[in-house]
Order: sequence, then structure tokens, then C-alpha cells
Amino acid sequence: MRKLKVVLLMGILSALLGACMGNKGTSDADYAGKYKAAVASLAHVDSVESSYKTDAGMGRTASLYIRADTSDKAEMMGLLEEAFPAVVKAAEGDPNVSLDIQVTAADGATAVSPTHLGYSGTGTLNSYRDFLKKKG
Repeated sequence: MRKLKVVLLMGILSALLGACMGNKGTSDADYAGKYKAAVASLAHVDSVESSYKTDAGMGRTASLYIRADTSDKAEMMGLLEEAFPAVVKAAEGDPNVSLDIQVTAADGATAVSPTHLGYSGTGTLNSYRDFLKKKG
């Protein structure tokens, strides 16, 4: 009887721990790939680097670095205006994550980020969602 109780307790603890770890079956690489795919085909995208990391007990961090095929600031801003909501939409239903988004000029001299669009939040996915809802 005692063995049965221990086995049941271990099963319950495993289920609880699994529930706390985020979306079942979605790996960090899956999230990074999804964010990259959301922007890779946009106009003026030369290349995209995307990362996503889950630290158990510490939260999640991600980055999306887009290299533009231009150094023209207006075109970079246009790319950011398309990429920012595209990533947030692609992340619908995903757990909250600290997400760094940046568009870098072809010559590497300048970069733009959501702050250039008037965003001043915490840099998390939920904060981006709230900003875009208010912006309409």
C-alpha cells in the first residue's frame, strides 16, 4: 500500500511540474523558429537571427535580430512597423517572454527597435500585446 501511495504521489508531482513548464510539446527551438518565420519573408529582410531560452524557475528570454537589406532609416522603420506586430501575432497563445526585437541597418551603423515606434514598456510579449492593442 505504501508503494502505491509513493507512486501516486510521484505521478501527481510529475503532472504538476509538467503543467508549470509552459506549452506542452513546444521546445525553445520551435518558438525561435516561429518568430523567425514570422518576419523572414517581409520586404527588406536580409537575414534573421532568433533565439529563445527557458530557464526553469527564472523565466524565458528571447531575441529577434533582423538585418535589413538597406540602411535607409525610413525603410528600416517600415520593416519594423511590419515585423513588430507580425511577431506578436505569431506568438499568440505562447507563454510570456522577455523579447528583444531589433532591426539593424545593412551597414550595421544604426538600429531601430519598438521604442522607435513609441513603445515604452517592459519588453515582454504581454507588454507588446498591450501596446499594440492600444495603438489599434
